[in-house]
Amino acid sequence: MGVKTSSLKAGVAPARTGAAEAPIPQAVLEASGVVGTWAHDYWAGQLALSATFADLLGLDPEAAAGGVSLEVFLDHTHPEDRIRIESYLHAMAETGGPVEAEFRTRDTRTGIRTLLMRGRIERDPAGGATRGRGIAIDRTEEQAANLVQSERVVNRMAEHIIALRDLARALHRPTLTDRIEHLMIEIGFELARFLPEPEDEPRH
Repeated sequence: MGVKTSSLKAGVAPARTGAAEAPIPQAVLEASGVVGTWAHDYWAGQLALSATFADLLGLDPEAAAGGVSLEVFLDHTHPEDRIRIESYLHAMAETGGPVEAEFRTRDTRTGIRTLLMRGRIERDPAGGATRGRGIAIDRTEEQAANLVQSERVVNRMAEHIIALRDLARALHRPTLTDRIEHLMIEIGFELARFLPEPEDEPRH
């Protein structure tokens, strides 16, 4: 009789048919900035939010888990972002597909946060929106880091343009110096963007 050989290679475990994928660890989600999930039931007119996402918006987590109206959700976005987000969400309800909406929250106990809603809106055969769902990502720290990096870059530009102006003056080229000084003004405007806004003076 011939010796039967195994069809499995050494050191490779057979895949388990139908085995469920392991859930993503919470620590991995937090490191990625994921702060929760959302689900929008268009027929019921309710937007359900997970606890952490609701808390960042200043909503009651228990109430938000059961679903709040889109109007209530929008009331907890930053006033300067509300109209833009409202228009975007209404437009996406008409077209469906991938959703990616970034907005700021109101100033709650966690401060003003920059959040990103990412997901997809499903449609029925007639083309109407039925359900949207996805995740929420907190981009506050990421944006702060990007802002610091941008400020460093502009400061480096300012240092170089000052040195360049001095070199142009040494060449006694008034036209070249004038152009460089115009560029200095533009860089100055960029630097001004990083200055803190003045606080309102106390009223007497």
